[in-house]
Amino acid sequence: MSAFVAGSVDSFHRNFNNHHYYYNPHSVAGGSSHAVSGVKNDNEEFYYDDTNDHSWVCSFGTEEGDGIWLNRNDPPGALMAVIVWVLLAYSGITVALLAESDHLSHILAMIYLTICALALASHAKTMFSDPGAIPQCAVPVDSAARRLEAHTMCSTCRSFKPPGTHHCRICNRCISRMDHHCPWMNNCVGAANLKSFVLFLCYTWIGSALALVIFGCNYFFCREESCEFSGVLVYLVRVMTLLCIGSLLFTSTILS
Repeated sequence: MSAFVAGSVDSFHRNFNNHHYYYNPHSVAGGSSHAVSGVKNDNEEFYYDDTNDHSWVCSFGTEEGDGIWLNRNDPPGALMAVIVWVLLAYSGITVALLAESDHLSHILAMIYLTICALALASHAKTMFSDPGAIPQCAVPVDSAARRLEAHTMCSTCRSFKPPGTHHCRICNRCISRMDHHCPWMNNCVGAANLKSFVLFLCYTWIGSALALVIFGCNYFFCREESCEFSGVLVYLVRVMTLLCIGSLLFTSTILS
């Protein structure tokens, strides 16, 4: 359920005596990085909870009882996420039309459409994935309670706030290793969906660069009649070129 999806089965170690799940910050982001800053021990555990033992319903939202994670508190963010899908679909349709009219190699068109599909999948994964929300029933494990003199509590959630956790006022949840709230994803980027977010940026960058290379070679080096666009394709390619330049600059800024 959406109470706390860590992105890896190894993030939870079930204790069959009390049916609690222990949070391991090392394996939250696919095991590639720490989920909590300032942790000296990779296998350090901060809290346990029994949230997954509770019943849930098939509903969309960011509350613990919702079965599918979806931020419904930010209509502009939802609109921006839809715009991303529309722009990716627009670029894919444009390339498909170029290949259909023999202005572009079918192999290049298939490669570009595959990149677009991967970008859409990564965007959906980031948008509909729990970024690492801390359950309200989470309490420090005994080792953490003995090690720390005081435990931070979230004034909004009124629950335990592990190190490296920040409260998102839009999602209205405390997010583990929260990077930022991305309106283009309509979701927070945290420990559990950081990988899919980076993949989306990489696929978008590669697709934009590939499209610009194809259009540039077509304009400067191709002298065949098939290289000349006509009709509505001219306007489609011009708009797509501007979109690719903008997305290339935007993704390059974030990745750098």
